[in-house]
Amino acid sequence: MKQFISWLGLAPGKHQSGKMNKRSKKKPITRAGQIFKQAAQSLLISKQPGLGAFARRLKSRKGSGIAIKATARKIAELYYRMFDQGMDYVEQGVKKYEEKLKRQQLNFVIKKANELNLQLIEN
Repeated sequence: MKQFISWLGLAPGKHQSGKMNKRSKKKPITRAGQIFKQAAQSLLISKQPGLGAFARRLKSRKGSGIAIKATARKIAELYYRMFDQGMDYVEQGVKKYEEKLKRQQLNFVIKKANELNLQLIEN
C-alpha cells in the first residue's frame, strides 16, 4: 500500500514536516494521483461524508493544500484495500466521525488527568 501511495505522489517527501521541506525532490504526480486529489477536493465542500469532515478539520489547521493531499491519500488507501483485500467500505457519515473525535478527546483528557493526579467531575 505504501508503494502505491508513493507512486501516486500522495506520500509526503522524505524530509517533509508540515509545510517545511528540507531539500526533498518533488516526484511528478501521476494522473491517478490527480484524480484522487480532485475527489478529495470535491469531498472538501460536501456536507455528508465523514471524509469531508476530516478534510475541513485539517483545512482549518494546516491549509487547503495539505488537507486535499491528506484526504486524497486516505481515499487512495481505501481504494487499495478494496481491490487488494476485498474490504467493504461503508460511509458512516459526519455524525459518526464527530462522535469518534469526541471519544478520542475525552480519552485524552482522562489520560492527562490521571497523569497529573487530578479527578474529573461530571456535571
